Order: sequence, then C-alpha cells, then structure tokens
Amino acid sequence: MTTVGRAVCQTAEIISKDGIMDVRSFLPSRPGGPTDPDRWVDSGPPRFPLAGKVVAAALVPLGTLGWVRHEGLDASTAITLVAVAVAVGTALGVLARWPVATLAITLAGSLTTVLVYQMNPIMVLALQVAVFGVAALQTRTVALIAAAVTAIMLFCLTWASARGPATDARVIIGVVLTGFSFASGRAVRGHRALVAALADRARRADETREQEARARVAEERVRIARELHDVVAHHIAVINVHAGLARKAQGRSPEMLDSSLTHVQDAAHTVLEELGTVLHVLRSGGGDDVELAPTSGLDRLDDLLATMASTGFEVRLRREGRPRPMDAACDLAAFRIIQESLTNASKHGWGDQADLTLAYDESELRIEVRNATNQDSGPSRGTGQGLIGMHERAKACGGTLSTRLDADGIFRVDAMIPNHPRRGQS
Repeated sequence: MTTVGRAVCQTAEIISKDGIMDVRSFLPSRPGGPTDPDRWVDSGPPRFPLAGKVVAAALVPLGTLGWVRHEGLDASTAITLVAVAVAVGTALGVLARWPVATLAITLAGSLTTVLVYQMNPIMVLALQVAVFGVAALQTRTVALIAAAVTAIMLFCLTWASARGPATDARVIIGVVLTGFSFASGRAVRGHRALVAALADRARRADETREQEARARVAEERVRIARELHDVVAHHIAVINVHAGLARKAQGRSPEMLDSSLTHVQDAAHTVLEELGTVLHVLRSGGGDDVELAPTSGLDRLDDLLATMASTGFEVRLRREGRPRPMDAACDLAAFRIIQESLTNASKHGWGDQADLTLAYDESELRIEVRNATNQDSGPSRGTGQGLIGMHERAKACGGTLSTRLDADGIFRVDAMIPNHPRRGQS
C-alpha cells in the first residue's frame, strides 16, 4: 500500500461524534502554522478548459434571453437585461481567477436587473455560482463575508421584486440557496486541502525514506571499512614481521627462512580468504541474510596467539571464571577487539610481550590488554582507526571500551562485552 493509501485509511477513521468528518482533525501541521485547511490549498487558481469557460459565460445571457422572451418585454428593456447578462456571464468565465470581483459584478448585475424590471431567476443562479466560487477559492473569512453580503442583498432584491411578505417562498429560497452554495464551496475547499495534505505527507515520507537510505549507506560504508581494517591489519603486521625475519635469515639460517616464508604465505592466504568473504557480500548486495564477517570468534583465539608467538611476540593469557555461551555478534566483537589490541601492541609497543586477561561473568566478558610502551620514542604513527573500530564494535553490542596510557608507560585496553547484545545502550 502506498503512503497516500495508508494516510487515506488513517483519515477515514477520524470521524466526529455527530458523524461529520472534520478535515482539520487529520491535517498534519505545517512548520510555522496551525492545521488550517486554508494553508494547504494552493494560492494559484485551478485550471479549467477553455470550453468550460465559454459554456459558463454563454449560459447566463442565453438563459436571460429565453426569460425575456417568456416575459414579453419591450425591446429596450430586453436589450438592457441581456447586456447585463452578457457582462455577468463574462465575469463568471473568469471566476477561477478573480472570484471576489466576479461576485461583485454579479451582485451589481442583479441590482441593475431589479432596477430595470424585476429579479431574474437566472441571476439568482449566477449569484449562487459566484458564492460557490468564492467559498471554494478564498479563505473562510472572505467567504463568510461574501456569503453574508450576498444573502442580505438577495433577500432585499427578491423581496422588492416579489412585492409580498418577507416570508414569501421566493424570498426565502434565495437565502437558503446562498447558504447551500457557501457550504458546498467550503466542502470542495476542504477536499482540496485534504488532497494537498496527503500529497505533502507523501512527499515528506519520501524525503524521510531517502534520508534513512543515505544514513544506512553511510553506516554500511563505515562497517565495511572497519571490517576490512580488522581483516587486513593484523595479517599484514604478521607478514611484515616475518618478511623482515626472512630477509635477516637469508644466507644464514635456511630453517628460519623457510619458517618465516611459510608464515608469510599462511597469513597472505588468510587475508585473501577473509577479503573474499567481504567482497562476496558486496557483490551479493549486502542483504540482511548475508553475514559480513566470519562467523567464528573467540574459538580462533588460540590460532591468533600462536600466530603472534610465531613472530616472536609473547602473549601471556590469563582466564578468570568459566566461559559461557555468547551471541555470535558479541563473540566476534570480543575477538576483533583482542586481535586489534594485540596487533597494536606488537606494532607500537615496547618489548615483545603483552598481558591478556579474560574475565568471564554470568552476563558479560571483561577483556584487559596490557603492554609496555617506549615513552622516549614519542607518539606512535598510527592513524587511530583501529581504536575507533574497537570502540564502535563494543558500542554496537551494548558494551564499553576504554583506552589509556598510564604514567608508568603501560598502555591499557579495558573492554566489557555482554554475552548477548544490549539494545538502547550508548
């Protein structure tokens, strides 16, 4: 169902106690204005075909001509009344553009008709058309004033023509018709206001969807960039270390050279596999049913520590408590945080070791990584994207992460990852 269709279904339920639909009750407010139907109607006049204008302009003089022949008036009176009818008919032809002026001309024509002979029923109908146009095209205040003036003048003119009591049917019917024309015009204006409001609601809904789509695209780009960083950074660091060892072992230790090149090959193979996973998601459109990251998490921790040890970097692992089942997203976030922390420790830390503590609780896992830094060498040349990625991963599953450098030169990473995602936390 389209947005307009849903809005129509919603507005159909808004009915007042007396069974009359109030258009204003379901018109959404425009910025800076109340829910007034007059605000929702285009200020420009509606467009009518030329043939319709010609017919409207011709009906009044033709009808007056027939009435004049029926009354058997003399030539001069008949010509005057037909001339007045032509002027009124011409004014009705431009009713959509100048409704108030048209009503004024029609009132003047009716007054002239009464002064020349008596009230013309065709003029009464012309007045109702003019009142309807003003009510449909002008604001409520203008329409009320126009209807009241028309009703009073029509009452006086028909009473003068009837030459009878004020309760004569010919006198009362003019006032009744004026009220009906006014109500019909306001109903048409209310319908136009409803259509305009629904169109505006649909437009704003489309704009909102476009903004949400752009936000999702930006979020997905950040997520993919973070995943690529996590996938590549660690293994490239491993490749860099073993490539350096291989260069030093060349011509000196064939065993070390072979071992280093084997580690380089394994790390490159792992990078290619994980990059292939990411690229597969991108080619498939990145639907919700496709997992962007590898499904495994802390079960790869031993392989990670072994890889770090092969580069000569020692990780002293300490576990507290009993491991508990974790949600796949939280499990992966914990692994990526550990991987990034140890990679940073090996690249930017001082010495060849770091301390890793995993403290399991009933509802969460606490991760602590400690490594020494060389304060004399100044700040590292890292981009900081790894730390940002760790913060984002912890935040995504409802956890927390903090990093700091102590006065004794120890860099600390403390993370809390819940066993299951916690929504609504920042």
